[in-house]
Amino acid sequence: MSRNKKIFLISVLLFGLVVPFIPSLTVIEMFFLLIPFAIVFAVTLIYLIVSLLNKQMDFRKALFTFSILPTFILAQFLAGFSVDKIQRLRSNQIIADLEQIKNETGVLPEQYELIAGIKYTRMNDQEHFKLEYSRGFMVTEKYYSDNGNWKSYGWND
Repeated sequence: MSRNKKIFLISVLLFGLVVPFIPSLTVIEMFFLLIPFAIVFAVTLIYLIVSLLNKQMDFRKALFTFSILPTFILAQFLAGFSVDKIQRLRSNQIIADLEQIKNETGVLPEQYELIAGIKYTRMNDQEHFKLEYSRGFMVTEKYYSDNGNWKSYGWND
C-alpha cells in the first residue's frame, strides 16, 4: 500500500474517532448519509467481488476502495464504546469519592473539579448529586445518587 493510501486511511480512522462527539456531524450522518453509505458499501462490495473474479482488475485497489467506509464506521463504534467504558470507570471512582466526602463531612461539595467531559451537579436538596457524560452519537449517560442508577438520554429525550 502506498504512503498516500496509508495517510488517507489513517485520516479516515481519525475522523471516524471524532465524528460521534460532534453533534452537528452526527445529525448529518444519521439523517442524510445513511442511504448513501449503504449504496457506497454495496457498490464497493460488488467492485471487490468482480475484481476477485476478473484477473485483469486490480484487486488491491478494489480492497482499498472497499475498506474506506468500514474503517470509518468501525472507528465510530470503537470511539463510542471506548469513551463509554473509560468514562464509566472514572465516574464510578468519582461517585465513591463523593460518597466518602459526604460520609466524612456530612454534606456534598457545591462544586467538584472534574476533567474530560464529566459534569457534577449538586441537587437542590444538597443531599444528592448528578454526574453526566457524553458517550457520543448525542447520547448522554446520567447518574442520580438519590436512586443510584445510570440512565441514558438520547437526542430526542
